[in-house]
Amino acid sequence: MAKSIFHPAPYVDIQIRPAIQNDNLNAEVVWTYLIARKYENDHQALVDKLCGTKEQLPRNSKIWLETFLFPTRIRKEEQKCWKIRSDLAVGHFELSKNRDNQIQSNGDWVCIAESKWFDDIHPNSKYPEILQLSQIIDHALLLHDKNGNFPERVYVTLITPNYFKERLGDNSDRIYWDKYNDYKFEPEKLEKDLKLCPLPFLKHDVETLMSRISAMTLRWVTFEELLGLSNLVEDHIPGMHKVTRRHWESVFKAMNEDKLYAELS
Repeated sequence: MAKSIFHPAPYVDIQIRPAIQNDNLNAEVVWTYLIARKYENDHQALVDKLCGTKEQLPRNSKIWLETFLFPTRIRKEEQKCWKIRSDLAVGHFELSKNRDNQIQSNGDWVCIAESKWFDDIHPNSKYPEILQLSQIIDHALLLHDKNGNFPERVYVTLITPNYFKERLGDNSDRIYWDKYNDYKFEPEKLEKDLKLCPLPFLKHDVETLMSRISAMTLRWVTFEELLGLSNLVEDHIPGMHKVTRRHWESVFKAMNEDKLYAELS
């Protein structure tokens, strides 16, 4: 594991290598891992793209993969239905004490990225009217350090193929497209969705949550932009779509990452 990347210990052997060996190009987790590996020696370039602005890197900067975000609701309820895992995160973070693979903030800014390959955002298991994007935002806004201080700036970034961002095909409609644009351009809709969760807060209240919205910048970047690849998804047959590459080897080759392919395959 690269020192500048943090992820759960069995992550590569259990999730990454098998998907590459089986040429499962629909594996979202591999595409996200490729982003981390591409920028493992240049965090600043990744931050610039995810945040859309220049942010100063923290000391001992890391790219965090598959880590849970510090809870916003009481622990019993959080464990049942409110726990949220970040696909990728960069910024001022540290591992929380006495909580497995959970991160909390510890500085001026944080960026939480949610990757979607073919999947859409899903409804909460207990409260189906609450969709995944607002649940992620809830956690991102209330991340704080061990003294209770919030970061000044919070970035929440959606990462998808360009096919879905630009709605390029017959099957490119996604709920996250609607929710993203609602939240980006009509903040009152975000406020309404953030108020849907009835669970008691761990440390804060709904007024605190609402006050934090102004600290957030909502972003959307594509796998193509981040990986330096041309269109990765296209129409297949009416109502369907497909990955434009047939083998992982060709993806790694296009990225000039032959050594990484040999390492993982």
